[in-house]
Amino acid sequence: MSFRPNRGYERAGFATRPGRGRGWGRGRGGAQHLVNRMVVKPDIVKHPLGQLLQTFRLADLQPSEDNTGKVNKITNCEYVASYSWTNSESPTILVPGRPPLWMPLQQPQRLPEDSGVYFRDPNSAKFPRHPTEPAVRALFKTDPAFPTGEVDVFACGSTMGSLLRFVLSIDKPFRFNVEVIGSTVFLIRKENDPREIIEGVRGFGHTFPEYYTTWEQDVKGSETHQRLCRYDLGRFNCVIRFECDGYLQTGSEKTSMVETKSSDLEDLSGNFKNVTVGQGTVNGLAKLLLKQGGAVVAQHTIFDMKTRSGRYRKEINMDEMYPQLWIKQIPNFIIAYHDGAGLFPTSDIQVQNVNYNVQAWERQNQAGISRLIVLLDKIVELARNEGTGLLEVYCPSVDCLEVRKQYGEGFHALPLELSAKWKAMDQDSTDPDHEHDTEPGHGGLQLGYDSDDEPDYTACGDDCGYCGKCTY
Repeated sequence: MSFRPNRGYERAGFATRPGRGRGWGRGRGGAQHLVNRMVVKPDIVKHPLGQLLQTFRLADLQPSEDNTGKVNKITNCEYVASYSWTNSESPTILVPGRPPLWMPLQQPQRLPEDSGVYFRDPNSAKFPRHPTEPAVRALFKTDPAFPTGEVDVFACGSTMGSLLRFVLSIDKPFRFNVEVIGSTVFLIRKENDPREIIEGVRGFGHTFPEYYTTWEQDVKGSETHQRLCRYDLGRFNCVIRFECDGYLQTGSEKTSMVETKSSDLEDLSGNFKNVTVGQGTVNGLAKLLLKQGGAVVAQHTIFDMKTRSGRYRKEINMDEMYPQLWIKQIPNFIIAYHDGAGLFPTSDIQVQNVNYNVQAWERQNQAGISRLIVLLDKIVELARNEGTGLLEVYCPSVDCLEVRKQYGEGFHALPLELSAKWKAMDQDSTDPDHEHDTEPGHGGLQLGYDSDDEPDYTACGDDCGYCGKCTY
């Protein structure tokens, strides 16, 4: 495969580097990319805490006698929407978009080291006033009649991952906002600054996906792909948004995907009003724009990706990866080892179907998952009983999680008209039992999916906030 550098342009917050069209600067490499390995703690001086409502310890999260011994697992997982952020002067999403395609180099070549500026959270960096809004717009664009009243929790890989770390006694401080809209409790990621960057980036975790994946023609100019899945966890029906590193194009995928012709940029008229946001990523005030294009890919083809230095022959600990793969229901994992200087030998790039392993992790961590469900129950109850519905979850240290009122006037997850639409659809929902069928090809982890069915790809990370101390 020949390679030609992509000569682009640089603008504030974005680094255009030689590669095959990956952008944005999502790090997938792990701890070696961070020089200082410092944990980024919530800044409670810049963002003061509100009134304390309740403090939880792990001892407070024991399941009731009725649920003791019950097997808790994720069920009924289905794709509900997706979108890609584009490299545009105005904040623009492509719906349904498409993740980058895994396309390894035929001949390994030494890659340049990571350079540039990388944001911790692409959604807040691109659309700081309402980072959750693009996901909800994409969801209604995909399914205008989406039954919002069936959804108990709307979260992301970061917020749900933070709660999971807490119940597993992993020490990493965090905070996020909570808001009740209709009957749904939204968990909204909160950084110290919407455009907070990852400090001390080094290694090859950003350049590797740029060389080994590609944005296909109908999604050229994309920078990150966000996916929304819906599933049941305990008594809760959840929608989870997460970044998708890419997908594997199987033989069936080539014929089953329905192409969506790209159209001209259109503002969100008709179903949605234009939204003006303050401090856009480039131009101050900006409207959220939507462009239709891309194609939905099946859940069983998507993957997460990490790189590591193979210099010291220390393999990645997959037990640290399974919790996030479980939250996102991602069945494939790519791990690539380099020689310490940017060369990734073909034999050291592995594509693994980890479906069975993730299911095994779920069975082996029932105590932690049970505590997670109890914690969700307590947060949901507090939020629904609070008059304003605006709360904040703050974890300063291991075994201490506080639920507080938001400071001051608070932060709303969605603009008023979109919040009203969510509530209106809530009232129209008629299925109280949360029964929903998983569409073939777009569902959760496919237990029948055999890694031997994958094509031979030479046998070949938004959520932790790049803390440099992650244990998963």
